[in-house]
Amino acid sequence: MYISYELYRTTQIKTARQQREEDIRAGEMAAEFGRLWRSLAPRRHRGFRQAPEIEMLTEASAACSGPSAGPETICR
Repeated sequence: MYISYELYRTTQIKTARQQREEDIRAGEMAAEFGRLWRSLAPRRHRGFRQAPEIEMLTEASAACSGPSAGPETICR
């Protein structure tokens, strides 16, 4: 069946205008599908959250800067 469709397509050559109009319709349909998908998908909170490694580094730098930093404290 696919071969017969390919043969049909080779005989039905499109002009640049026809191809452009078809591309526009395909783009509009994709945009519409995207809007539908976003409206159906569950909402997610997209707030900022620091990675645990960054939080650990900030705690370590706070420990190194204070007067309680002893010789056993590893500072960078």
